[in-house]
Amino acid sequence: MVLSWAVVCPVAGAQTTLRYGGDAAFAPFESLNAQGQAEGFQIDLMQAVGRELGVEVSVSLQAWPATVEAFKAGRVDVIAMVETTERRAYAHFLKGHAAPAFAVYLPVGQPAPRALQDLQGLRIAVLDHEPMRESLLKWLSGIDATYVRTTDAQSALRAVKLGFADLALLPRAYADPVMASGEVPGLVAGLTNLSLQTYSLAVVRGNDELRQRLQEVMDRLEANGSLPALRERWLNDKPASAERQALERDMAQQRRWTWLVAVGGALLLLLAAYLLRQRGRSVATERARRREAERSLRRSEELLDRTFQRNPEPMLVVDHDSGVVQDANPAVAALLGLPEGEVVGQPLRALAHHIGLDNLKCMARAIDLGGLLDALPVTVTRRDGQQRACLISADKMSVGALTIVLCIVRDVTERMAQDAVFRQGYQALQAMSEQARSEAPDSLPPLDPGEERVREFTRAVAHDLRAPLLAIQGFMALMRERLEQGHTDEAIEYSEQVDKATRRMNAMIDALCKLAQIDDEVLRRQDIDMRTLAEDTWALVRGGEIDRALEIRFDPLPHAQGNPDLVAQVWQNLLHNAWKYTARVPVARIRVDSFQEDGRAWYRVADNGAGFDMAHARHLFQPFRRMHSTSQFEGSGIGLSMVQRIVRHHGGEVRVRSQPGVGTVAEFTLDPVV
Repeated sequence: MVLSWAVVCPVAGAQTTLRYGGDAAFAPFESLNAQGQAEGFQIDLMQAVGRELGVEVSVSLQAWPATVEAFKAGRVDVIAMVETTERRAYAHFLKGHAAPAFAVYLPVGQPAPRALQDLQGLRIAVLDHEPMRESLLKWLSGIDATYVRTTDAQSALRAVKLGFADLALLPRAYADPVMASGEVPGLVAGLTNLSLQTYSLAVVRGNDELRQRLQEVMDRLEANGSLPALRERWLNDKPASAERQALERDMAQQRRWTWLVAVGGALLLLLAAYLLRQRGRSVATERARRREAERSLRRSEELLDRTFQRNPEPMLVVDHDSGVVQDANPAVAALLGLPEGEVVGQPLRALAHHIGLDNLKCMARAIDLGGLLDALPVTVTRRDGQQRACLISADKMSVGALTIVLCIVRDVTERMAQDAVFRQGYQALQAMSEQARSEAPDSLPPLDPGEERVREFTRAVAHDLRAPLLAIQGFMALMRERLEQGHTDEAIEYSEQVDKATRRMNAMIDALCKLAQIDDEVLRRQDIDMRTLAEDTWALVRGGEIDRALEIRFDPLPHAQGNPDLVAQVWQNLLHNAWKYTARVPVARIRVDSFQEDGRAWYRVADNGAGFDMAHARHLFQPFRRMHSTSQFEGSGIGLSMVQRIVRHHGGEVRVRSQPGVGTVAEFTLDPVV
């Protein structure tokens, strides 16, 4: 049955109609009375809305599915219903303004539950509708109950009557008429109303103007007391008998014991309802966000594992205190000709047959004294007796409460066979290593160019891979901490940084493997967005350390032509130097900008850090020559030499100027001299 009813309010110079659709059998919100007239809370509310807007309101009440269809088809402007995920696809909701009453229906003589916890372990008949499914997820997700899902209120009540369910949890608007008809004898309704859903006005999606006007009117009706008065008149469920009053007093006493004895009953009930409502609205979203953050953490851990495992260079992670190999990638087993199980979990001295006991002692001594090892020449003996010429670099680092040593082994057998200069440098390093065991380091002669070339190559691998490794480890530690604290937004942001660091590490591995032959390799230039590359590199350099007082400014940077992976290492070294040497400044300031000079684009990184004396600048680009002691600032001394080598390979130039206590400016161009 369709009823059309209107309130006409004149509008200056024009007439406007607001069409409202509702449910013909949803008392006390809206229904048709015995005379076929519309009445109820929503009907009176729409009259008040029409008066406030000064418009004509037409009301059409029919079966609910027909009303929804009319709304979707545009024949109805406004309806009132419970907000759900499915309905948000076609309706734009206002703020909730009322709560439909729910009740439990159970056999006569069976005690009614007094709190949600009393539903634990019961079989509960409910409507298998989307609003009810979402309400169960929000309000009863922590209740271990079995839900008997039915198509309508009559079926739910029959399920209780026939013993298929212990009780039914239903909206009074649907269940009370069935109870009144006597169709399901032997059941009674609990006296306590439950608020499990919120009723809201809704308009068709896209009609934002109407939604805004209606929300303004609803806010005014709430503020002037009209809306509370309507709720009082139509929706307030007052005690109807002495028995009911006694039961409600018992329930109130139970609530007071639940929320600590004698704490202002009425006030605490309001607070409990507010907290429960807030929890209900956020629990589903929070669970989804936490699952996403946990998936991101697992994905990041898998990415790190794959990056380590597929590294073409043999890599070992050794516990510094016990000397036990904590992890090793497949390249180690391939180099030694051993199964992986004979490497991981074994003490490092178990590899003495392959590496040499003297070499292991030399490695341990270097790590203990300086925390790192540079290009130790070692002859590795495989299980089949074959010997391979290798260079070993190692770096000590802290990961949480552990101190580990990251060892990178470089097999240079083929390289020595092809490069006479490299071979001479390797042999000189061998002689130098043997001599160092009996002589003081200061008495050793300086390295010749071949030796420097060998050292530079091997140390570059360890140095440049360390930054993304530490960034990954730092961000993953922060992810775990934020997840434990429930800060899923921050955890997801950190997972994105781990993804970037892992991809950067993979690219660097490929680039470093080619770096030894870089002078012989044809440079293939690509377009590089220097601003994006510099900003992404800065995120890796800064890693998880966010507590320092630091201001950084990235000006617009022109694009460049070059190898993106190699240019990324230029930015990494320059930005890392700026980050490192401003560590002791109260407020660090770093600026990245560019300028034109002689037709070439120059890129500049300026900081207000420690600076250095330009009198020593002649050693600036020599490998392992440092402007500050290790006790002042950590570092390897390879960074600027790598920058110079990459920039020169592009045909460009790099220059640095500095002043102690003032700061440093580093500039480079990738453009060849015209």
